[in-house]
Amino acid sequence: MTINRKWYVVYTRPNAEKKFAEQVSNFTSGCDVYLPLITENRQWSDRVKSVSSPLFKSYVFVYLNEDEYHYIKRLSGFVDYIKFNGKPSVINSLEVEKIKTVVASGFPCEPTTRKFKLGQSVEIKSGSLRGYQGKLVDIKNEAVFAIEVQGIEQSLLMSVPASLLSFAEEI
Repeated sequence: MTINRKWYVVYTRPNAEKKFAEQVSNFTSGCDVYLPLITENRQWSDRVKSVSSPLFKSYVFVYLNEDEYHYIKRLSGFVDYIKFNGKPSVINSLEVEKIKTVVASGFPCEPTTRKFKLGQSVEIKSGSLRGYQGKLVDIKNEAVFAIEVQGIEQSLLMSVPASLLSFAEEI
């Protein structure tokens, strides 16, 4: 019997993402969990400290089958699944891999709910993200590369040096 798992996005209580992800990872059924974290330097009055915080506030990606889908609703911190038109949003595995690659690249990135419809299509021509395509937008005179993340109505914004970009065919 094959187990049919899909990537879903769970909306958690504020600041409960790490605890919820830990609970899912301790679940021994074989489901998977992904919480994209970014490291930020925070200034306190007496020191600067590196802090890991979720890339998408209150969002945790979970790879579940139907039984696990209903089970994790009971976990502490769970609010609901992200839904569109009343149905849980299913994320393509390739989109989750893109997020993992972007986070691992080390380029500064931040989420945005803005959809980019206008702008030049660009492709990263070198580095660990070589071959990735997206739309170029102008924010405060910086070249910003946006990668659409399908299924959660958000994009990732990455500041990429113009020297790494080239024009691409329309996406």
